[in-house]
Amino acid sequence: MAKRYKNLLENFVVPQMQQQQCLGSITFMQDGAPTHIGLCIQQILRQHFTNDRVISRAFPSTWPSRSPDFNPCDFWFWGYLKILVYRGRLVTLADLKESITLYGRSISVDQLRSAVEQAVHRLLILHLEEGNHIEKLSLRR
Repeated sequence: MAKRYKNLLENFVVPQMQQQQCLGSITFMQDGAPTHIGLCIQQILRQHFTNDRVISRAFPSTWPSRSPDFNPCDFWFWGYLKILVYRGRLVTLADLKESITLYGRSISVDQLRSAVEQAVHRLLILHLEEGNHIEKLSLRR
């Protein structure tokens, strides 16, 4: 798995960020899954992001425990995508992959923009709450 993740970083993620000319300003955040903290992965991340711009278990800035508040995928994307994907009858792994690809591509730019705006809103609230849990608060704007 680390080999596949390394390949993804080297051949897709980093080139896309270079193409968008944002590699030097992005902070890369990932969880502490064993695949994500292997030595070869750490080396790639340090090369492109430095220690200061990686949030991960193997770096000085670790992923805060139990903090899905930082990730819009946890609050919208995966739930929304699962509802769509599992509407149909999935028999094989190929069916699942095809369904994920189909529905993932159907998500509009406006939907993604809204998810990011909501994530920024959540981060502002987290900042105001000094990093405390915010589930008790209304997050509506």
